[in-house]
Amino acid sequence: MSKIINLEKNFAKKLGMRETAKKIFQDLEGESEATLNFEGIEFMSRSFAQEYVAQKYHSSININEDNMSDFVSGLLNVVEKDFKESCFS
Repeated sequence: MSKIINLEKNFAKKLGMRETAKKIFQDLEGESEATLNFEGIEFMSRSFAQEYVAQKYHSSININEDNMSDFVSGLLNVVEKDFKESCFS
């Protein structure tokens, strides 16, 4: 069964710190699958997004992402593209 984390409820409406991204993945230790609910997230910093993408890449957990705003989705896509280009080029 997939663990569900409501990011707004458990963290904040604004995801700004790298440490928050690390904490999300620490909270998922031992899980094989998780769903992160981004509903209500109003802001995400690039540093949070960079740490989130790195943690997700290095994790063995199957992460599903729900209810992302266009802003959050767009930022994560840009950061993920940069991450892949810098790590795999």
